[in-house]
Amino acid sequence: MTLPTETTQRADLRRCGCCGRMFPPGQVAELGSTPDVFICAGCALWAARRAGLLSALRQIRFRSLIPGVRRRPRAVQSAIPVLRSTDLDHTAAFYAPAGFTEAKRHADYLLLHNGGVELHFVRQDAVTPGTCFVHVTDSAKLWKQLRHLNVGGVGQVADRDQGLREFTLTDPDGNQVRFGSPQP
Repeated sequence: MTLPTETTQRADLRRCGCCGRMFPPGQVAELGSTPDVFICAGCALWAARRAGLLSALRQIRFRSLIPGVRRRPRAVQSAIPVLRSTDLDHTAAFYAPAGFTEAKRHADYLLLHNGGVELHFVRQDAVTPGTCFVHVTDSAKLWKQLRHLNVGGVGQVADRDQGLREFTLTDPDGNQVRFGSPQP
């Protein structure tokens, strides 16, 4: 058995941004908000004790410190209720004092933002069942999965003018959940 050269070994190692020691990639976690900065399990536990265990556990991804365990990317990114409005101008004016500003408007559709919060409104005169919009990473893939499982109430997937590929899932009570992702 031949050992790799010192140069080859060092190229494969990652430096802990806290203690400065070198570790194989499977024994450190990359900090989410600072790419290419890593922390070892020992320093992560030290930081957890200093910050308070519960606070740190919410933020540290210990699964990434366990060799061979990979996280699956989340398919669902966020959900946005779509609320009814009889007058989109009146709705925009009503939510303005609460810090919501108009982000986008279509013929009968209004998007309001306040920081990371988003509200959607559709102009409708009649009371209808509830709707919700869910951002997903790949709506076509989810649509195929639901069709393959013979889930009832799955509408057709289509590309929309606003740049989204989406479909609607209607539940037995008539509520509609629209799933959408950016068009490829």
